[in-house]
Amino acid sequence: MKRRSFLKLPALLPLRAFDAGFGQQEYSYEYEGILGTSLDLVVWTRQPAAAERARDAVLDEIERLSAILNTRDTASEISRLENSKLGNPSRELQEVLDAYADWERRTGGVLSIRPSGANTPRNVDALGKAYIIDRAVEAVRHGWPTIDAVLLNIGGDIVVWGRSCVIGITDPTAPFDNAPPLATLDLHNAAIATSGTYARGAHLTDPRNGQSLKTNVSATVIAKNALTANALATTLCLTDADQGLQLVQNTPGAEGLRAVSGLLQRTSGFRFRETAFQAQQQAPSESWPSGYQLTVTLPLNAGRSKKRPYVAVWVEDSSGKLVRLLAFWGSNSKYHATLGTIWSLLYRNHVSFRSVTRATRSAGKYELVWDGLDDDHKPVPLGSYRITVETNQEHGSYAKQTGTITLADSPTSIMLPATTNFDTVLVQYGHK
Repeated sequence: MKRRSFLKLPALLPLRAFDAGFGQQEYSYEYEGILGTSLDLVVWTRQPAAAERARDAVLDEIERLSAILNTRDTASEISRLENSKLGNPSRELQEVLDAYADWERRTGGVLSIRPSGANTPRNVDALGKAYIIDRAVEAVRHGWPTIDAVLLNIGGDIVVWGRSCVIGITDPTAPFDNAPPLATLDLHNAAIATSGTYARGAHLTDPRNGQSLKTNVSATVIAKNALTANALATTLCLTDADQGLQLVQNTPGAEGLRAVSGLLQRTSGFRFRETAFQAQQQAPSESWPSGYQLTVTLPLNAGRSKKRPYVAVWVEDSSGKLVRLLAFWGSNSKYHATLGTIWSLLYRNHVSFRSVTRATRSAGKYELVWDGLDDDHKPVPLGSYRITVETNQEHGSYAKQTGTITLADSPTSIMLPATTNFDTVLVQYGHK
């Protein structure tokens, strides 16, 4: 695939720029369907052309390395190696193979290039993606010295270079896209990665016995680079807390957080990296059945324009009064008015941190939650409510769907029909 065709992959907000201080401008590029997940790139520079070249450098490096490391592509270098149709590996493939060998030794076999056990196919998804992230950031740093700072987030694995950024950690007990984070921390010239079972189920396998991890566990690790952070986060999920945290503790520059069924365990220095963020405590709605919530599963698609749309999702009561804004996504404010319905009701900016680390999810898969409180955090009664999803592609198509759901003492659900910008939306009311 050539870079020109690669750039036609689904994207959200291909360019945002505003003054970041000291003459710097901030440029944001957000894509879907990169390495099977989402990509967020933020570049700080005084030269607009340099930002676009940095974006190109990141996408070019991802494309180049994907051709080497994609085990799902039979023509990739690692697939040819698996099929014994390859001579000497390239330098990049050899570095990934060496990294797996090193971490398999350091973890006593917990992390392996054959995660399903001996004599099973190679899989480099974990460290391969992290390796690509590290190399993509290096391509920007060394190729474009006028770049002041970079943040690259692919599927929740993040590298920050050149400035401090506040990063949120997804709460594994409430991994919704509009939920408050478990914690936030300040990241500077470092990487952070999160592994866990809450996004893709029991996909983590212990190569020592070939058994899938059944425990609801999540782990977040800060390290000097994405490869180290990812290796430690995966290991921290597959080992017991004492063994995993000790391995993190013994790795220079690394700190870790492990969450199991609401129990949080940290390395000694992790707490010192956390910021003073505290999510607002909210009492549950007194009129809703105990433990009930409403969830909106929104599967976005690329549409004809191949760009991810601007999105607003909200709740109105039977009189048409806005009750709760669940999502308002679109970082270039000049396009917010293209979401005509919500623009006429409300404009708010809920962003309180730069980016979010989370277990990797599939591209275009988003979930929102409503807890029965309005935008002033006051409980609302049971009854009929209108759920609206409004989207607009930049220079593309507008699409909106609305449905009414009646909330009572038992579970219920409705479906919003698919459009050019999103597939069928599932709205569910019931137990968490």
